[in-house]
Amino acid sequence: MALSCNPRLLLADEPTTALDVTIQAQILELLTHLTRELGTAVVIITHNLGVVARYADRVSVMYAGKIVEAAVARELYGNPHHPYTLGLLKSVPRLDQARKEKLEPIEGFPPDLIHMPEGCAFQPRCKFAVQKCENMKPPLLQVAGEHYSACWEWPKVGQAAGSAAPA
Repeated sequence: MALSCNPRLLLADEPTTALDVTIQAQILELLTHLTRELGTAVVIITHNLGVVARYADRVSVMYAGKIVEAAVARELYGNPHHPYTLGLLKSVPRLDQARKEKLEPIEGFPPDLIHMPEGCAFQPRCKFAVQKCENMKPPLLQVAGEHYSACWEWPKVGQAAGSAAPA
């Protein structure tokens, strides 16, 4: 129904939730086909990093209601520059790496959205946090080309991500 009026933009909020993997793939392939045929842009809102990796051209990662990193999908997955993005990627099992005993969880809890901290919302959970993070919200800073990160310490995060990448 959403495509019946040939929209320029389609918002798909968790379009594959509670579907088995086969049906997920069919729905996403159908969306891809129809949107290319109609020339419609699609914004997929999802927690499923596999869906994002397979179907997204560009990715924006959100934390506490704000975009904390944005880039072309391949660049973001291969070279994350925000600690939350890095944490998300490290907390998902990968088929291209040797099996580890445990995944690396993101320690701590999300902030109370009614009483947001003065500085960076991710700071209490962040391994890269510095004093500046406690009282100054970082803007989306250009990392390279069309890659942006809302982190004061994005170069260190990028270095850590690079050293954690598979050989």
